[in-house]
This record gives sequence, structure tokens and C-alpha cells, in this order.
Amino acid sequence: MELNIKKEFGFLAGFADLVGSEVVNGMLTIPEDKGNGYLRGFRLDNSISMIVSNYEFNDDLLTKRFGSENSLKRILFSFNSIFPDPNSKIKNSKNDLPSIRVFKGKLNIETFYPNKTKFKSIFIGIDSDMLVNLLGSNGNNAILKKITGSEQPILFEESVSPKIQEVALEIIESDIPDTLSDFFFKIKAEELICLTLKELFKREKPTLHVLNEMDVQKIYKARDAILNEIHIPPVIKNLALQIGMSESKFKRLFKQIFGSSLFSYYQKFRMKEASRLLKENKMSVSEVGYALGFSNLSHFSKVFEQHNGMKPKAFQKNR
Repeated sequence: MELNIKKEFGFLAGFADLVGSEVVNGMLTIPEDKGNGYLRGFRLDNSISMIVSNYEFNDDLLTKRFGSENSLKRILFSFNSIFPDPNSKIKNSKNDLPSIRVFKGKLNIETFYPNKTKFKSIFIGIDSDMLVNLLGSNGNNAILKKITGSEQPILFEESVSPKIQEVALEIIESDIPDTLSDFFFKIKAEELICLTLKELFKREKPTLHVLNEMDVQKIYKARDAILNEIHIPPVIKNLALQIGMSESKFKRLFKQIFGSSLFSYYQKFRMKEASRLLKENKMSVSEVGYALGFSNLSHFSKVFEQHNGMKPKAFQKNR
């Protein structure tokens, strides 16, 4: 199946046509012959909207989002794989990693979801002027000015914090009477935006280089290659060659999108994978270290402690 998203509003209606169903009171339920789950839309006021998605399809799904000139006036927050699943394992794929994308502008973004893939997300759109008004005199942060004021397409990606997951769960598990629902969901949407900005504000010396669709696809292709071979430390020269980009441009755009250097990003997810393996308790600490490419176990222990606050043996005992 293929879904072409040419505008934010009317998205649910287009999705309903794709699956042969209809939207009832803002809710679209996926027919059993297509899959299972739902999408729920909220128009919280004239400037902010939200879509909560929790579904999977029996067939593959390809989504294509087409940017427009008007999208420079609207900031989109996409919270992907946002709902925690205690039974799932960390997967090294951009479609499975909990992440937040903040973007605006004429960027065409294409995403492929294999069949039987859980899609759990929250999508929020807000007018730039609305965000500026909400923050008032506190909106002088350098990165916020770039987000709201840039005339170029932007794309930032952040990891999902425990607090953001907590707010996401409050949204899907809410038991709010209809008379308060709009009020409640608007507050929660604004809270998710606030928590995301909090993470973005940690970035130092933000710079914006011009992004285009091809460059974004190349950066994500390199990112996926890193995570698919998490046991092999990445070599910038080789990655840049694989995607057909100069080393300097690759490093600039990678840091611009993900907020950290290539190796720092790699090391963070390498330690997340180490945490997962240790929690499973099917491998010893030394086996985990060697499996993730460490030849020196003392170094593995040191790096793990830097990222998780305790040594791997203590972590495994306290899992």
C-alpha cells in the first residue's frame, strides 16, 4: 500500500480512503482485513493539531510526505515508536527506534514500513507564530529562532526521554470526559512540544546548512548502516564514500540533524544495545562486550558506566 501525504489537514480522510474505511468523530479504526489498530485526530484550535496512531498493517506500507512552500510557516513534531512495549527488543532500524523528528519546509520524506510492523506515534503540527506567542519573552533561544524563523527546510532528530514517553502514555490512556477532552489534549500536546524543545535547547552552537531531500536520504542511509552493524565502529571516510558525499559535508549534516557527532551517536546506541543484552541475561558481561566489538573489556566497562551510571556487572544484577 502507498499513502501520499500532500497536506497535514485531511490526512485522516486520505488514510480512510486507503484502507476502505471512514473517520467517525475523529477516529479511524483499521479494518480487520487490512490490519488492526486506530488513528485518532484532534484539531485543538486554529493553530495546533494532533494525530495519535497505534496500528499495524497486513501488507507493506510506503508513506510519502510532500512538503510545500506553506509548510515553512508550520512546525511538525513527529514522535515515532513513542509508546513503550516491555515485550519488544531494541531493533537497529530507523523505523523501530523511539525518536522525535522536528521539521518544516519543503522536504519530501519517504518511509517504508514492512507488514506486521507496529506503528505507534504522535504527530503534532503548530504554526510558527503560535509557538512564538506561547513562549513570549522566553523565546530568545538561538535554536528556537532558527526553528521558527528559518526560510530554509529544517530537520532535527532527538531521542525519546522517559518523561516524553510518560506524557505519551497519559494521552493514549486518558479517561477524560468529553467536556474536558479538548482542554486536556491541548495541554498534553503543548507539554510534548515543551519537552522536545528542552532537549533541543541542549544543543550547542546550532548552525543550519541547507537541506534537500537527497541529502536527508543519504544521511539516514548512513545512520541505518551504522545501527545495522553496531558491533563495528564506523569510519567516516568509508560511510561518506558509500553515500556519495564529502566527509566534511557528511559530518556537518549528521551533527545538524542528530545533534551529536557520528561517533557519539554510535556509542550511545552501542551502549543501549549493551543494556538490552545484559537485561536479557543470556550472555555474560564479557560476551556482550566482545559481541559489540570491544577487544578490551576494561574499556567496555568504562564506556558503559559513562552512559548508564554503573558498571555492566552491577547493571546486570540490578536489571
